[in-house]
Amino acid sequence: MNDESPKLRQRLIEAATEVFAEKGYARASTREICRLAGANAAAIHYHFGDKASLYRAVCRPPECITGVPAALLAPDSTLREGLEAFFQPLAQLLTESCISPHRHMLLVREQIQPTGLLNERCEDFFRPQHEQLCRFLCRHCGVEAPDDAIQHLAISLAGMGMVLFIKRDFVEAFAPTLLSDDRSLEQTLRRLTDYGVSLVEAETRRRPQT
Repeated sequence: MNDESPKLRQRLIEAATEVFAEKGYARASTREICRLAGANAAAIHYHFGDKASLYRAVCRPPECITGVPAALLAPDSTLREGLEAFFQPLAQLLTESCISPHRHMLLVREQIQPTGLLNERCEDFFRPQHEQLCRFLCRHCGVEAPDDAIQHLAISLAGMGMVLFIKRDFVEAFAPTLLSDDRSLEQTLRRLTDYGVSLVEAETRRRPQT
């Protein structure tokens, strides 16, 4: 593999993101993707194997949000420490180029015209994080195993953060100062943690004390 190969692979991903977003998976042409990337027609086969594998690579979540934060794993982490660690990757996500308009459009298109491939990505990358968050919440709510309420709580916490990414255009239209600079973003993440702590404490109070 020559030095140009990783750069070409990235160009193919960027071009495919644009074409998939604008035309959808079914109508996207590998020939058009290669042309946009400045590559020959065999490049997709060489780097990815086929169109479906390329789409999976395009839909791969950014690395900053797929890992399980150490504070969720540590048995002595406080509730606030764990939730701060859970929300912190959002800051990197919101400041990286990975949130291009085409990636936003691709997420919307996948909801309207689902291929099922994006669900595979979510299963592969986000299930471990979700399950660890549920275990963390169980510990702080005094529950032995996740029940429906714990699952609901975990999904609600994730939703509070991801709406800033997935619907950033709405956030910026309704409240442009929330994400306008690093200081505003830090304050927004701090408030998310505050709200998260309140939700978990409310769930703990709601449960019968044993």
